Amino acid sequence: MKHRIILDCDPGHDDAIAILLAAHHPEIDLLAITTVAGNQSLEKTTHNALKICSLANIRNVPIARGMDRPLVQPTRYAPDIHGESGMDGPDIPEPDIEVVPQHAVDLL
Repeated sequence: MKHRIILDCDPGHDDAIAILLAAHHPEIDLLAITTVAGNQSLEKTTHNALKICSLANIRNVPIARGMDRPLVQPTRYAPDIHGESGMDGPDIPEPDIEVVPQHAVDLL
């Protein structure tokens, strides 16, 4: 029996690998990807999730935007680690897929 998971992440380099592993692992049923601000802004982390899924032909997993800031702590991005895009380094083509219209909480 497969493990059914929803991956909640702030896609930078590390979460790009997590998306690829979860989507292609034979014992995981990836139900959705939800994005939040963290390594970079919500706009950038969501765009990174779309780029990774588009590049890897992961088209059957909905991607939804979540929170654009932490609930308690001040917002702190990590451009010194992940770059201004949140995933600087590789030249990944622009995505040809889109986020679902509902908020991540509603998708859950």
